[in-house]
Amino acid sequence: MLILTRKPDQRILINDDIVVTVLAVDGDRVKIGISAPAEVSVLREELQRAVSGENRTAAARGPERRTLERSLLGLRLATAAAATPTADQGKP
Repeated sequence: MLILTRKPDQRILINDDIVVTVLAVDGDRVKIGISAPAEVSVLREELQRAVSGENRTAAARGPERRTLERSLLGLRLATAAAATPTADQGKP
């Protein structure tokens, strides 16, 4: 592990296409910005763990269960879309 000390507005370069910028330091919290190509996945560790766990759970289910869940999700999305007013609704 490489350990660096950076001040606000200083950057760390990874390869030629990833830039990590220290945006602010407030007590024990550091705000960083990451610029990376669209094909590079940048996730918080806890989010990656949650996604991996959900993927394992979904893979353990049978195909019939996954099909039912997709159908229910589609129904929920269609219902929500029908309940959402469009921009021109309510105009004379």
